[in-house]
Amino acid sequence: MIENNICLLTDSYKVTHHAFYPKNTEKLYSYLESRVGSEFNKTIFYGLQYIIKKYLEGKVVTPEKVNQANSLIKTHIGEDIFNYDGWMYIADELDGKLPIEIKAVAEGTPVEVGNVLMTVENTDKQCCWLPNYLEPLLLQVWYPSTVATLSAEVRKLCNFYLEVTGSGKENLDFMLHDFGYRGATSTESAELCGSAHLLSFKGTDTLAALTIPENYYNDNNIYGFSVQATEHSVMTSLGEEGEVKQAINVIDNAKDGILSMVIDSYNYREFLKQASTKGNELNDKVNEFLEKTDGNKIVFRPDSGEPVSTTLDCLNILGEGFGTVKTTKGYKIFAKNIGLLWGDGLNYHKIRDILFGMKSNGWAAQNIIFGMGGGLHSSVNRDTQRNAFKCSAQLRNGTWYDIFKNPLDSSKKSKTGRLKLVKENSHFKTVPISDERKDYLQTVFKNGELIRKENFLDIKNKTLTYTRKR
Repeated sequence: MIENNICLLTDSYKVTHHAFYPKNTEKLYSYLESRVGSEFNKTIFYGLQYIIKKYLEGKVVTPEKVNQANSLIKTHIGEDIFNYDGWMYIADELDGKLPIEIKAVAEGTPVEVGNVLMTVENTDKQCCWLPNYLEPLLLQVWYPSTVATLSAEVRKLCNFYLEVTGSGKENLDFMLHDFGYRGATSTESAELCGSAHLLSFKGTDTLAALTIPENYYNDNNIYGFSVQATEHSVMTSLGEEGEVKQAINVIDNAKDGILSMVIDSYNYREFLKQASTKGNELNDKVNEFLEKTDGNKIVFRPDSGEPVSTTLDCLNILGEGFGTVKTTKGYKIFAKNIGLLWGDGLNYHKIRDILFGMKSNGWAAQNIIFGMGGGLHSSVNRDTQRNAFKCSAQLRNGTWYDIFKNPLDSSKKSKTGRLKLVKENSHFKTVPISDERKDYLQTVFKNGELIRKENFLDIKNKTLTYTRKR
């Protein structure tokens, strides 16, 4: 079985549609949007170039793929269902290159929901069935776009609480760490999600994501970084009675830099008291590591419990032991180069609750960083930003006809006609294609060729500019 057979990268029922469109249909014009009612009021568009380069670029249709698909569909649905002639036309007459044009907003651009993000239409009249045949594949751009949006909104949240508590922003790039590889649905999704996260933050343990900028976005720089850290298999090696001894062993063998230690193998309160109270062997070892060089830091990670109350409990124990000073706005920060990491069961709302709880109890936001795994990789879905791909115009006998859906659920009403994305009073607005203003949808892909080649750093810079705005 041939992998990545473009003839099979669709929903089964779409294989039947070529026979159902009205006679003399020459073109289909479809668009992607995040509908009104999304969780966040803007969507950061990201991931289209990955999909194009992996699945659409170049000669992707061959007679072998067409014959394989034809054989499979005969068994899967029935005889004479698959559009054999249509696909063979692409393979033989068009050199296997897809006759479609994709226009899209530049990746990394935050666009108000309810606006067009991408349009697709066929460039060959014999292939009017192709744009919506490709819908399932192209619509998967919802995933990296949604993760990019989520990480950007978390960065905005962190930035806000750093400012209101008078915190330094030296660690903002690392305030949300990607812990999600094990919770991802696949390695491919981990790579995509992890790279989307790197548009807003630098902290990641999803190594696979570091390959995306070079392989798909013309950028050989490394954008994600991590630290030495323990897990429970390390901290429980000597049992409960030997936890402190093992913690000392870890510190003795750690390299200079940042060390993250999980502390809830048994009783996080007792561990933190041992680590922070003078006269204890563990406290002596912690201080020895911190004083070895200016860059050394230990981050303590509770990994269970109610997020807000456990966070405050840990902050108070550490603050009592190591001491605190106050920011210019009167919020407490640790007197030593230590910190807290919360990485269990987080989402946007829980991060907000923790930061609010810290502020309400006099703690500066710079004392904490967050780790998000499943909440980043697998808790989002297509409905998080209400992404939809719909046909809005069809060309028949040389005349364009506007089409749309208008169900009783008015939130799912689709757009009509061919579209432009313009700027109006610094906000994006979707207008008819006849509008004379500049169109922010530019051709990205046409007839098998990637037209607009985007760079990961440029995409990241656009995203970071958005996160600095209130």
